[in-house]
Amino acid sequence: MRDPIEFRAAVIFLMLVFSIVVLGPGQTRVDNPGRALAKNAGRVVKLEEVLRIRDDGTNAVFRLPRKLALGADGSLFFHDFAEGDRLYRYSPEGKLRYKILKTGQGPGESQHVSNFFLEGDRIRVQAWTPPKIMDFGLDGRYLSEIPTESTHGLHSLFKAGGKIYGLRDEIPHSQAIFKTGLIETPYSLYEISPDFKTWRKLQDFPVRHSIKNHSWVRLDMIDAAAGGPFVYVVHTAGYGIEQFDLRTGRIERVIRRTYRQPRSEPSKDEDLDPEAKGIVLPSDIPSFDILEIHVVRDRLWAFTSTRKANGDEWLVDVFDAEGQFIDSFYLEFPDDKRHHFYSKGLITDDGYLFVPEQEEDGLVSIGKYRIVDADLFPPGSAHGDIRAARRGQ
Repeated sequence: MRDPIEFRAAVIFLMLVFSIVVLGPGQTRVDNPGRALAKNAGRVVKLEEVLRIRDDGTNAVFRLPRKLALGADGSLFFHDFAEGDRLYRYSPEGKLRYKILKTGQGPGESQHVSNFFLEGDRIRVQAWTPPKIMDFGLDGRYLSEIPTESTHGLHSLFKAGGKIYGLRDEIPHSQAIFKTGLIETPYSLYEISPDFKTWRKLQDFPVRHSIKNHSWVRLDMIDAAAGGPFVYVVHTAGYGIEQFDLRTGRIERVIRRTYRQPRSEPSKDEDLDPEAKGIVLPSDIPSFDILEIHVVRDRLWAFTSTRKANGDEWLVDVFDAEGQFIDSFYLEFPDDKRHHFYSKGLITDDGYLFVPEQEEDGLVSIGKYRIVDADLFPPGSAHGDIRAARRGQ
């Protein structure tokens, strides 16, 4: 039998480390302290460049690569809109395999593409205008398409457990679009049928918007990542992540930690979202504590707003499936004067980061880096198949 004094000491320690508050039937809030459990929390984890995919100005012209995804063979897929919406595929060695999609309204064409995902032996592309789902083979051949009702506002589209899920901004589909001022409207998580005809709402995630003249700007962060049976969603400017369980159909945990927000300069007018032009924003808008989330293996990585040096060291927090704050580190990019685009990258389960970057001459490329840290990716560990955590994105 365990010594009672030792047992009480262990309980007190765990209470100091984190607390669990029951919010309702089956839902808990996990309140973590400011420091992670790992003894070496706060360390610097270096990135080593292993590959670079460059804009060649002719066959590949990049403005901002988005929705990065890996195929089963390690090929990199992504969407860019520099020449109109185009979908690229690069080999594991960084060679351009093809560039597909055309601007128009005919078969295999669109005016505006929002999302895509890989499904077996095909690529499924979601277009806003005209509203439809286009299917292509992995070799780039156009296969078919399905007309849909308006999918405007679909922020993320992904597969989990063999099913299709989407996170949609409901403003374009509600009376809120006709209002003016600071308004809270949801981003809604849906399970979507393969033919995109049936949308079953699973959960609403309230988000603040400022609306004027049928245009709107989001005042809270929104990001989602799927891993195992969970979908994790950030929909607040503060530090909070909600864990939605696809098996139970409800939010199981609200994950928080004590976080001191770094000081930041206000955004310049030219940096605002185009939809924000002409909108008078509140003067007390906070910056976002969390900028993006990724599921890496069975852990959740939260990229915070804390950076060091010239933006080349980025604070990342790590949580387990129970919401415990188990690790934290600064991810350090090489000192190469590149600008790293946040909320656009991809992390693989075998320890590689793909991230779009802007060179000093203004050209955009995609860097592939190895994450050098034995605690995060032990040497010789079995990785299984490569599963990529995407930002929706």
